[in-house]
Amino acid sequence: METKPKQFNKEKKAVIYFLAAFLSIGLGAVAVLYLQGGMNKLSFWAPPILKRLTVAFVIFILTVGIAHCVKEKLHRRIGVVLVILLAVLSAWHISGVREEIALKPQTLQLEQKDFRRYDIDNGHFRVREARPKIIKKIEKTRIDNIKIYFSKPLPQKTLVKVKYKKEMEEKFRYGKKKEVSMKKGSTSVLIPVKGADAVAVKLVLGEKIGNEFDLDRIEINGNYKERIQEKGMRFVMYLAAFLLLPCLFLLFRTGQEFQIKTDQKLPIKILSAPFGFLSILSILLASLATYLVHWVKTTCGDVSFSIIVLQLTSPIKGTDSTIINSIIKSGIIPPFIITITIVLAYLLIVRALHHMGELPVRKIPRWSKIMIEIALVVFLVNTICVQGTNVGMWDYLYSLKQTTTLYEDNYVDPSSVNMTFPEKKRNLIYIYLESMENSYMDEANGGNMNDNYIPNLTKLAKENVSFSNRANKLGGSVCLEATAYTAGGLIAQTAGINLKLENTGSMFGKFLPGLTSLGDILNKEGYKQMFLCGSNGDFAGRDTYFKTHKDYQIEDYNSAIEEGDIPSDYRVFWGHEDEILYKRAKKHLKKMAEDGQPFNFTMLTVDTHYPKGYKCRLCKNQYEYQYANVISCADQQVYDFVNWIKQQDFFENTTIIIAGDHTTMVDTADPFWTNLDDDYKRTVYNVIINPGCSYKKEVTRKRNFSTMDMFPTTLAALGVQIDGNRLGLGTNLFSGEKTLPEKYGVKYLNTELKKNDKEYNKFYE
Repeated sequence: METKPKQFNKEKKAVIYFLAAFLSIGLGAVAVLYLQGGMNKLSFWAPPILKRLTVAFVIFILTVGIAHCVKEKLHRRIGVVLVILLAVLSAWHISGVREEIALKPQTLQLEQKDFRRYDIDNGHFRVREARPKIIKKIEKTRIDNIKIYFSKPLPQKTLVKVKYKKEMEEKFRYGKKKEVSMKKGSTSVLIPVKGADAVAVKLVLGEKIGNEFDLDRIEINGNYKERIQEKGMRFVMYLAAFLLLPCLFLLFRTGQEFQIKTDQKLPIKILSAPFGFLSILSILLASLATYLVHWVKTTCGDVSFSIIVLQLTSPIKGTDSTIINSIIKSGIIPPFIITITIVLAYLLIVRALHHMGELPVRKIPRWSKIMIEIALVVFLVNTICVQGTNVGMWDYLYSLKQTTTLYEDNYVDPSSVNMTFPEKKRNLIYIYLESMENSYMDEANGGNMNDNYIPNLTKLAKENVSFSNRANKLGGSVCLEATAYTAGGLIAQTAGINLKLENTGSMFGKFLPGLTSLGDILNKEGYKQMFLCGSNGDFAGRDTYFKTHKDYQIEDYNSAIEEGDIPSDYRVFWGHEDEILYKRAKKHLKKMAEDGQPFNFTMLTVDTHYPKGYKCRLCKNQYEYQYANVISCADQQVYDFVNWIKQQDFFENTTIIIAGDHTTMVDTADPFWTNLDDDYKRTVYNVIINPGCSYKKEVTRKRNFSTMDMFPTTLAALGVQIDGNRLGLGTNLFSGEKTLPEKYGVKYLNTELKKNDKEYNKFYE
C-alpha cells in the first residue's frame, strides 16, 4: 500500500496535468480564432468560447474527482447529482435563457417628426424624396431584432434597412446595417439586427420615391416566443454536451474490469492497433474539410464545385501570394492546430488519470480505443457529407454520371458557318476588366450600392452600346456553369462554351485543339493578335489557350521584365499593377497600328481581383473600404485609356469592347458587401464602343443573355455578317434573336452544362 506522501504527490501531478490540458485547449482555441479573423474575431469570440470550454472542463474534472475520492455508493450518488446540477446551472447560464426572458418586446412610440422625407396621411406613408429615414432615440438597451408590422399588405416590393448606434457614437455605423427586401403582399418583417447598449435606431422603409405602405407598429426585440424557444433548444444542447464527458468517463470506469479481461484477446489487439493513426487522421481530415469549405464560402461565395476542382487541379504558379497565404492561414493551419491540441490534451489527461490510479498504465484500455476509433470515423464521414453538400460536391458528382445532348442540339460550329467580313477589316481592342460587374453602380443606374463606384463606366455604357437584362437601367450578362472565373470567362466570351474539368490536362500542351474560337477566325482573316496581362500568362493555361487559338503574342508579367518595363525583382499582387499594364498597352497598340495589318488586341486587368483588390498609388481614399477605392480607381484608369485610344489615328476603324471576365467572388466577411441584396441579380458589365454594324435600340434592353453570347456579338461588332447569327452556344445580340437563356432559362442550362456531353468531347481531339 502506498504511503500518503507518495499518493499526495501523484494527485498533485494529476492536477498539474489537468491544468496543462486545459491550458493547451485554451491556447489552441485562441490561436485558431486569431488566424481566422485577427484581433477583432479573437476579442469577440474568445470570451464566450473559453467560457464554455472552462465549464465543460470543470464538470469533467469534478466528475473525475468525485469518482476518485468517494468510494461509498451513497456518496457516489450524491456526487453524480452534484455534477448534474452543475451541468444544469452552467447550461442555463451559458444558453442565455434568463437574459432572453428579460428581453421583452418594446413598441417604439413614433411621432411625425421622427419620419423624414415621407408624406404621411393618417397612417399611410409615401416616400417623397430620395434617402428617406426614420430616426428614433431609445432607452439604452440590447437589440436582438426589430420587427415591423403593416396594417395593410404591401402594394409593392419594399426594401427595409435598419441601423443602430451606441451611446458614445456620433453616427450610425455602416457595419451595423441590416436590410431585408419584403415581397409584395407582406404584412410584417423581422430584421435580425443584434447589438448591446443601443441608444438610437435608424430605419429606411422603401428607398424608391413613390413607395407606399401602411405602418402599424415597430417593435424592438419582437418575436418573443420564438426567441425563448430557440434559447430553450440551446439550453438542451449545452446540457447534453456538459453531461456527455462525465457520462463517457463513468461508463469507461464502470466497464474497466471487463476491458482488462478482454484486452489481451487477438481481435481486440488488431482492432485497436490503428488507434493513434486513425484518430489523428480523422480529426485532421474532418477539420480540414470544415475550414477549407468555410474559407471557400466566405471568400469566394457560392461558386460552382467544378470551378473549385478546376482551380485545385491547376498549377498555382502566378497566383497572388495573398490568396495562397489566406488559404494557408485560415484553411490549413487551424486544422493542424486543432489536431495537435486535441492529441496533446488527450495525452495529458491520460497521464493525469494514471497518476490518480484510474489507469494501471499510461494508456487507455483497447476497448476504449476501439470505441473512440469508431466515433471519430463516424464523425469524419458525417463531416465530409455535410461539407460536401455545402459546396455542391455531391450534386456535381451526380451530374458527372448523367449525359446530355445540349451541345449536340444547340452548339453551332464556327468552322461550318459562313461569315462575311467587311472589305476594310476593323481592329478589335477587347478589354477584360477583372471581376467587373454592374452591382458596383448605385441603384439609380442599375447597381446595388449606395454610391456609384464606377461612374465613368456608367457613362460609357450610356453613351455607347451596352446590352442589359433590364428595361430602363444598365445591366449585363450572367455567368453560366463553369464560366464564373477568369479562364472560364475568357473561353466563354471567345468561343461560346463553358470550360469543363476534363480540360485541365490539356492546359500544358494543346488547349481544346478541336475548338474554333475568335482567335482562330481572326487569324484566318489575317489579323495580328496579342494577349496582354500583368500576371503570369501560364496561370490556368491562358497562354496555351491563346497560342492554340491562334498564334497570339503573349505579353505577360515575365515579358514586362524581359522588355525592361519593370525591374527583374518587381512584383506586387499578381505580378504588376494595372497602371503599368495600360502603359504597356499604349506601347504595343502604337506598334501594332504601324504594321498595317488589322489587329486584335486583348488585355486583362487584375487590380480588382478578390478579395479586396490591389490599392495602387493612383487609388484615392474616397470611400471607407479598400475594394470600393480599388474599383473606383480601375474605373478611372480604363476611362482614361479609352480617351487615349479615341485620340489615336487608328480609332476610326477600331471597335472597343469592355467587359468583365466574370462577376466577382463575394467575400462575405468584407463589410463592403453588406449592402448586397439577395434579390439583386448580379451581372457582368459590358459596353461596345464604335461598333461597325447597325442595330435597333430595343435589342439592347431587357435581354436574358450570358457571357457566351459575347462571342458572335463581338464579330458582329466588327461588321461581320454571320449566317444564322449563332456561334458556339452564343447568339449575336445585335440580331435580336433569342439567346439560349431566353429560350431555355438559366437554371436549365446550368443543370445541363454540368453533365457529360459527347459533342463537347470533340473539343479535346
